[in-house]
Amino acid sequence: MTFKALATAATALCAILAAVLLIAPNLIYSIFQIPAQDSADFMSRRAAMLFLGIAVMCSTFRLVQDPAAIRAFSAGMVIMMAGLAGVGLFEFARGFAGPGIFLAIVTEILFVLGFTRFVKQTPAAPNNPEQS
Repeated sequence: MTFKALATAATALCAILAAVLLIAPNLIYSIFQIPAQDSADFMSRRAAMLFLGIAVMCSTFRLVQDPAAIRAFSAGMVIMMAGLAGVGLFEFARGFAGPGIFLAIVTEILFVLGFTRFVKQTPAAPNNPEQS
């Protein structure tokens, strides 16, 4: 998959998550089998804004050609998606989230694998001692 296609898929995912978390958080609660509470709604709305910002960044970066920028963006996506997958596994293991969390975990791992390729294959920016 090309970087542009992967970033476009991430744009779509993050935009959909932002909309669902803002408008219909009960759908996420149902899938993950977690209780709906006022505090969860509060955090859901805040997470929606984070995902909206990430969707905008993904949409913007999908057109970038600079290898160093692609590498940096991809590294950030790997960390974010791996972290989300790890938190999902932890919450499942402690019994807080139900098996529906694996829908998110599998999706996150697929994004980790996709973006890792661009971290590894894109050369790092050369050291320039004059800029130090």
